[in-house]
Amino acid sequence: MLILEFTSMIKNLTCVQLGFLLLACLWKFDFPPMMVLLIAILNDGTIMTISKDKVKPSPCPDSWKLAEIFATGVVLGAYLAVTTVLFFWAAYKTDFFPRHFRVRTLNVNSIGHDMESIAKNTEMLASAVYLQVSTISQALIFVTRSRGWSFTERPGFLLMFAFVLAQLIASLLSALVDWELASIRGIGWGWTGVIWLYNILIYMLLDPIKFAVRYGLSGRAWNLVTDNKVAFSNQKNFGKEASQAAWAHEQRTLHGLESAGREKAASMELGHMAEETKRRAEITRLRAVHTLKGKVENAAMLKGIDLDDINNQHYTV
Repeated sequence: MLILEFTSMIKNLTCVQLGFLLLACLWKFDFPPMMVLLIAILNDGTIMTISKDKVKPSPCPDSWKLAEIFATGVVLGAYLAVTTVLFFWAAYKTDFFPRHFRVRTLNVNSIGHDMESIAKNTEMLASAVYLQVSTISQALIFVTRSRGWSFTERPGFLLMFAFVLAQLIASLLSALVDWELASIRGIGWGWTGVIWLYNILIYMLLDPIKFAVRYGLSGRAWNLVTDNKVAFSNQKNFGKEASQAAWAHEQRTLHGLESAGREKAASMELGHMAEETKRRAEITRLRAVHTLKGKVENAAMLKGIDLDDINNQHYTV
């Protein structure tokens, strides 16, 4: 659980800080500090229920995989930061969402140029960005908590309840609340639904990215690159013996010799086992016939006498 919290922390630092930094650098958009605090309270506070989550144990002894933790957190966080920037650009500079979903435009070029209109549009953009960041950043916990596809491993009740509660509050704030102190303005349920749909679409790529990072860190990807190149191969004789063995195996399979060879080897193994059994039986018979101990034990067995019950049973061969 501590590993999940650590990964979530790295992800939040990368996603939230990098995303807001890019918005400030590219469009001089200052995200309200009050909403950053609200994200920390609602998302990171409720996500502590991960300690009561129901997860599958690791199939092998686990350890602190710091490289995997940092790499996964940074890559997923950077991906979410890019999607936030893409969403802001589509809402702030284009009419993509109003044209396809019939919502109110937030395009800076389509509103009035007076200070009041610009201020209202900026507050609505802050609400939209807040909901987009809040929803997808907390939904990422369902990806990091699972080893496989996130939708195949059911989360615990408390974790799911915390997510629903936090994002319900975030949706209500973004859709309905005009909060002058936090510099936000309600965007309505139309924009709220559009943001949820956008986040669902970008969520679908989180699992493949997680698998790609894990595969890249395993080293198998680099081995495929180097082993397929003769000049960079680390195999003996540049893989000549392995290639010859693979070619011979393929030829035997094509001509039907592989199965015949396996059957012959199996029959030879059974023959050796039968010979070994016969040899041991013959040794036992000879011991019973040619040694005094064997003769005594054989006679006692025929007469039904238990030698262990006889006190004076010390004899030599």
